[in-house]
Amino acid sequence: MNDFKYSMKRLFFFCLFVAWGLSTAQAQYAEDILRFSLFNTPVGARSMGMGNTSVGVANDFSSLFTNPAGLASMRSFEFSVGLSNAGYNNDAAFYGVNTKSDNRVTNLNNLGIVYPIPTSRGSLTFAFGYARVANYSSSAAFDGFNPSSSLVDALTPYSNLNSMSKQDRDALLRNNIPYQIFLADVDTVRGVFYPIVTDSVQQTGTVRESGGMNNWSLGGAIDVAKNLSLGVGVNILSGSYTYDRVFTETDTRNVYRRAPFDFNRFRYESNIQSDISGYNVLIGLMYRKQGVFKIGATVKTPTYYEISENFSDLGDSWFDNGDRGTWKVPGSTKYNIKTPIVLSGGASVQIGDWLVLAGDAEYTDWTEMEFTNTENPDLIEENRVIRNIFRGTTNLRGGAEVILWGLGLKLRGGAGWNPSPYKDDPKEYDQLYYTVGAGIAVEENVFLNAALTLGNWKTFRDNYYIPGFAGASRTKESVTTNNINITLSYRF
Repeated sequence: MNDFKYSMKRLFFFCLFVAWGLSTAQAQYAEDILRFSLFNTPVGARSMGMGNTSVGVANDFSSLFTNPAGLASMRSFEFSVGLSNAGYNNDAAFYGVNTKSDNRVTNLNNLGIVYPIPTSRGSLTFAFGYARVANYSSSAAFDGFNPSSSLVDALTPYSNLNSMSKQDRDALLRNNIPYQIFLADVDTVRGVFYPIVTDSVQQTGTVRESGGMNNWSLGGAIDVAKNLSLGVGVNILSGSYTYDRVFTETDTRNVYRRAPFDFNRFRYESNIQSDISGYNVLIGLMYRKQGVFKIGATVKTPTYYEISENFSDLGDSWFDNGDRGTWKVPGSTKYNIKTPIVLSGGASVQIGDWLVLAGDAEYTDWTEMEFTNTENPDLIEENRVIRNIFRGTTNLRGGAEVILWGLGLKLRGGAGWNPSPYKDDPKEYDQLYYTVGAGIAVEENVFLNAALTLGNWKTFRDNYYIPGFAGASRTKESVTTNNINITLSYRF
């Protein structure tokens, strides 16, 4: 069982297995909750340029999504709009062959307004707006000869048909793609269900993912004591996720040449379309000594999601004699998930009139993720998997801003470290980010900020699982990302 848990732990390239007696398979895994728990798109170019620090330095519209208590320091109305362009590059190694792939997407990053209320003492400020808080765009591709296993074998579950009821047996065979396209057969005497193709095939695969998470927030901040502010943001989330995979196996060495099993090629398509909706609350505190330092802390409540999902598997087979088979298994499902509480702390120090230093720490216990409101035993078991394979992590971020008054220019730089949420992962699977940025006052009340983030890490993914055979079809991947953010602010 542990081999299964760890072999399936890499994101996005999993198979949808057909269960006995069910028209569709369980399509939810621990990785689904992890994907929707990660808010990986920085809001606002200033924060992004300073290593994505925000909790202890927040002082603009983006504070609404990072530490709403920072809104209390704003005394002017502010309108903000931003765009982001994100790129994902993957170099995958598979049986000694490296294949590169990439994906890129442009989105509206933020849009909103800050509305301060005139007060005789202290501060009261409200804000409303939109932010793109997660990006799911990625890609992977591979091409190599696998001498040891086959996807056909992985999709043909070992079973004794003689021990099953007729209803369960018919359901298994009806929804099994290899059987329906003549790549698996039944020994009617022994009742054994077995694959025709088991190894020695050229395997080629591509996967593209897209979508993201949109956050609409209404929040505000108030001074509750001298130099101490409290902020709250109520967040409504909506988004989409699309997964599209094409996996091909070909008998390039003519291993399968005896009729009627003169196999030539197998093409397997998997597609998932998810619509996501949810909500959470962000609570923040900030203590500030004007012109000297700021200290902030936030608590993000669990995010509660409802996900509606349509998915399908399509298989096509070709044989040397010209025969062909095709079969499609569609399905749909709804499920609910809960993400972990996120605790953050940060501080910033202003040195003279020319330098700001900032740092953040963010703790998340990933074992708190869970599927909720379900009586499905598979999802209950998946909650046990979550507690077994994940751990708590602390993300660290740091950055600086240099103010060049003579030029009206602000230069920024920073770095971030996100440890892998999986137990026992090596350090090379941790995500490292490096950022640079700049800001300038275009006019007296108009500010333009830009930032660039570069990320890199290593990972692996298994294309399918065969009991007792970890890494049957595994790619080792080197991922690099880049994200450009441009934000325009107008204060009045």
